[in-house]
Amino acid sequence: MSGKGRDIVLELSVLVRKEGNQYASWCPELDVASCGDTMEEACSNLDDAVDIYLETLLEEGKLLEILGERGFKPSTDDGEREICEAPFLSSRHKAVTVPE
Repeated sequence: MSGKGRDIVLELSVLVRKEGNQYASWCPELDVASCGDTMEEACSNLDDAVDIYLETLLEEGKLLEILGERGFKPSTDDGEREICEAPFLSSRHKAVTVPE
């Protein structure tokens, strides 16, 4: 996501497990899931699903509201940033631009 606004960095967990012949991927902080034939494909598909979810929330003007409900809190690091510490084994960072 890009454009005018400020970047929000979200620390998101990615959990993957094998289910039959496929891999299921899940981001628990946003409760978004996907799948794929390989672990890499499941993670890539989850990235796409998270992007679509966040873009939809942004378009609907609900991004900050939903992030707040899910425990993301403002930080003073490098300007205003929303951060959520992930209590899981793996994580990734995603920058999201929020219009002002």
